[in-house]
Amino acid sequence: MQPEPERIYRAFSAGGEMRSLTKAGYVRFRDYLLYGEQNPAGERVLVNMFQDVLTLEYEEQPLSRYSVERQPDEKHLRRSGNPRLYDHPYRSAQLPLWPEGTVEWYLILRAAPYAPRPRRQKSRPVLLQIPLIFEYEGTQR
Repeated sequence: MQPEPERIYRAFSAGGEMRSLTKAGYVRFRDYLLYGEQNPAGERVLVNMFQDVLTLEYEEQPLSRYSVERQPDEKHLRRSGNPRLYDHPYRSAQLPLWPEGTVEWYLILRAAPYAPRPRRQKSRPVLLQIPLIFEYEGTQR
């Protein structure tokens, strides 16, 4: 008896990374925005990558799966495609705004690469202490 392919995938998957879902339901992962689900926005999801398959999971339920191709440095993705959305209990109760097929919904977006933040110039505030008690010559108490 052979175990289910899904169990084998989970057992041998090469560790995942935790990322947060945006309000629109996307996860930023290595210069890509990958759609997971809009309803659990702000929650942490597991980005699980094994060989050429990337899966987004929330509370051990798969949200979506993508096929990916890595660059030779094994750190960056060359391309991502073949999105597959799963049925799960985290669907939004809100009805869709547009009928299906009238608006093109991109599940994979190429994001700008990470760049170092520019350093801010250190500005030092100039503070002057104004005397709180004025002393006049010729007045005594």
